[in-house]
Amino acid sequence: MIITTSRGFSPELEEEAVRMADKLGAVWVPRQNVSLHELLAKADDHMVLLLARGQWKLYRDGAAPLFFHPSSAMLRIKRLLQGGADPLLTACAIAAGDSVLDCTAGLCSDAIVFAYAVGAQGTVEALESEPVLAELLAHGVRRYVSGQAAVDQAMRRVRVTCADHCEVLASLPDNSRDIVYFDPMFRTPIAHSQAISPLRGIANDRPLSREAVCQAVRVAKRRVVLKEQMDSGEFARLGFSEIIHTSSKIAYGVMKP
Repeated sequence: MIITTSRGFSPELEEEAVRMADKLGAVWVPRQNVSLHELLAKADDHMVLLLARGQWKLYRDGAAPLFFHPSSAMLRIKRLLQGGADPLLTACAIAAGDSVLDCTAGLCSDAIVFAYAVGAQGTVEALESEPVLAELLAHGVRRYVSGQAAVDQAMRRVRVTCADHCEVLASLPDNSRDIVYFDPMFRTPIAHSQAISPLRGIANDRPLSREAVCQAVRVAKRRVVLKEQMDSGEFARLGFSEIIHTSSKIAYGVMKP
């Protein structure tokens, strides 16, 4: 992978790019007048992480660029501010001050909504096993400015950790989190998403294991929640018998330890 900057970069941004290249074992290439197309052709894995002042973007051959955006979290938090409900928070029976372990960060939309709901006294940790995605997300929740104070405050409270959820769950003490949440990559996409589609092919897409669910039941004080397609066989395979349906094609499986 090659790491570079936008044109017209600052010395501080270049220093950050050099540090990130060292951290990720990538190749730092000064942008100069080289096009992204040329950089993609030079990269061994045909991936380029572009650092810009406002946003980082991950480019791959044949795929739309991947970047952080609070996306649906902004609309969901706005609805909550207006007194509405959120199906995920209802499924989790979330409360202020809760500790949440989001085992499958995605683009952190659910983690941001969790962080809004648990407030300043709660904690939300979002796990991402792929290092470059973890760095992109961590930068996003630290730096992105949405223009909505409640959203920005929630983003800053999300802690992104680069780790495999199976290893993290196995290392945690019994009853050490209030909620453990899984949103694995769906086997079949239910809709085209400009934000989520670029994750396919780079994010970890292995099926959720029964062992991970068993560990989650041990770790969670109150609930283990699985997001899946409404007609998914994953609920039965993984032992989720309580299913909460929503008005969309999504459902939530709930286990109460």
